[in-house]
Amino acid sequence: MRQVCTLLAVSAIIGTTFQLRAQEPAIQKVWRFQGREGAVEIELTRFVNADGTTPTSLHIYSPNGAPRSVAEEAGFLAKVLDDLPEAGIKVQSLDWISFRFNESEAVSKVAAYAASSKQWRESLNTKKISIVYPLVTSFLNESGAYEAWDRVFRQHGLTLKVAGVEEVIMEPFSQAQASCPPGADCKNLIVPKDALVQMNVSPITHR
Repeated sequence: MRQVCTLLAVSAIIGTTFQLRAQEPAIQKVWRFQGREGAVEIELTRFVNADGTTPTSLHIYSPNGAPRSVAEEAGFLAKVLDDLPEAGIKVQSLDWISFRFNESEAVSKVAAYAASSKQWRESLNTKKISIVYPLVTSFLNESGAYEAWDRVFRQHGLTLKVAGVEEVIMEPFSQAQASCPPGADCKNLIVPKDALVQMNVSPITHR
C-alpha cells in the first residue's frame, strides 16, 4: 500500500447530500469570512421536496483552497447560527453540515487517535474501504476533532455527529504534526489527512 493514497467510495448518506444539492434550492445564502490563512465561506441551502420536507444544510469551504482552522470556523458558525432567523430559518431545522476534513488541528487529533488503534492498523492491511471508512468516521467523532463546533451548536440545543466520509486521502504519520502516543509505533503508519464529510445536526436528547 502506498504511503500516500486516495480511497474513493460513494456512501449512500453523502450521495443523498449531493443529489439534493443538484436540485434547485428554495433558499440559498452565503456568509463570507476572513480567516488568518484565507477566506472561508459557509453556504446555507434549503430544498423543498415533493413530499413537503425541507432538507436544510450548511456547506463550509475555502474558495481559494487556503488552510482552514476548526477554532476559527467555530466562531464563524456561531455568527451564522445567530443570523439564521433573519434568513427565515430556525436553527433547529438544520439537518447536516458538509465540508472537507483537512484543518490542521483536526488532522492532528485524528492521527494521534488512529495511531493508538489496533483496528486501524488491521484495516490498512485489508485495504477495504468498507472497513477503513467507518473507522475514519468513528475517529472523527471520538477524537474530539470538532469539539469546538459541537460546543457552539450545544448553545442552541443541538449536537453534531459525523455520519459518513468519502474521498479519504492518507499521509504518513510523520507529516500529520501529531505526537506519537506512548507505546505506539508510528514509523511506517499512514493516517487520514483529508476527506469529504457529512456531519448530522440533531436535537440534544435528555434522558
